[in-house]
Amino acid sequence: MKIMAVRGENLASLSRPFDIDFGAGVLGASGLFAITGNTGAGKSSLLDAICLALYDQMARFPGHRKLQAEIGRLEDADRLKANDVRHVLSRGKGSGFAEVDFLAGDGRRYRARWMVRRARNRPGGKFQKQERSLQALDGDLLHSGNKRDVQAEIEQLIGLNWEQFRRAVLLPQGEFAAFLKAGVDERSALLERMTGTELYSELSVAAFERAKLERQALATLQAQLGEVSLLDPQQQAALVQQNEQVAGQVAELRRQLQQLQHWRELEARRQELAQGLAQARADRDEQTAQWQQAEARRQELAQIERAQVARPEFDELLRTRLEGVQLDASLAALEHRLAAVNVEEQTSQQAQQAQERQLRQLEQAWQQLQAALQQARQWDEQLAERGRQQQALQAEEQTQAARLAQGEVRLAQARAQ
Repeated sequence: MKIMAVRGENLASLSRPFDIDFGAGVLGASGLFAITGNTGAGKSSLLDAICLALYDQMARFPGHRKLQAEIGRLEDADRLKANDVRHVLSRGKGSGFAEVDFLAGDGRRYRARWMVRRARNRPGGKFQKQERSLQALDGDLLHSGNKRDVQAEIEQLIGLNWEQFRRAVLLPQGEFAAFLKAGVDERSALLERMTGTELYSELSVAAFERAKLERQALATLQAQLGEVSLLDPQQQAALVQQNEQVAGQVAELRRQLQQLQHWRELEARRQELAQGLAQARADRDEQTAQWQQAEARRQELAQIERAQVARPEFDELLRTRLEGVQLDASLAALEHRLAAVNVEEQTSQQAQQAQERQLRQLEQAWQQLQAALQQARQWDEQLAERGRQQQALQAEEQTQAARLAQGEVRLAQARAQ
């Protein structure tokens, strides 16, 4: 893990925004640098910003029980424990933050952010819970909300928990002074406690005990080796001859094994070919059965092919039948229309007869009612109108007669067809 940049605002004596890029400029080019300044200038606040952004903790606020008590007046709304990291907020400020860009073990750059604020960002408001987030600078990966999940993700990327980070990266001032003044043995124990290397001492002791046991086992084996007697030349020659005989037997057995493997391969090939032959015969039988089942269909197709010669005459017959059906329909329609015309003609004749009777009645009335001449003239006008209607009916009758004649002609033609 490598810290690339640190940013923050309103943290202890650093009440203004600050941004330090360790990967660019003079800091990026130098392999080693020191942070110096007067007391209260903000040197420790920079380290606090790194610890807050990465772990939500501060090295100078240890988790001792004596620091768990709340401080402040009982009526204060922002009573906090003595070791609460929110005390780092600058006096008279409503909010503050710490932000660290770091290069993780997976080769990607991430940004961890820690933020604290008072209610409504007012300097006298009640402290709110810390807000934390983790973002990948080369993508949209974002972890925020649950502080426990964010912390677990950061520790996985860095590879150190808070205690390991504090011992390996930060050396508290009190422990450093104690380290300088301690003796050799005490300094070794203190160094182990600060760096968390107690495990290596335990491993060293375990390795010493294991080496002691192994040396004892080696001495036992050497003692047993001294009890073993060497063979004489005759026994060695007999063993060599027996070894050669066994080697020859092994070679013969290997030759037989190779031959058996060859026969096994041939047998497997024979079974494979037999299965292929059986499958081919089954396919042939299936195809033969399908050919026999399709015999009726083939005969039907042969008949259809022979009937294709008379297809034009058959199509013409169908067309003629269709035209005959259409002509029958037209003939039925004409007959229906002829019946309607006959009805209309009968109606016209009845109307004409009624008009003739009315005319005779009018003539009789004319002879009888000489005195009502004016009324008769009106009747004459009505009679003239009736005459015109009669002429129109006669013209309609002639038209219907002409249509009837045409219908009879078409009917005769249809019957001829």
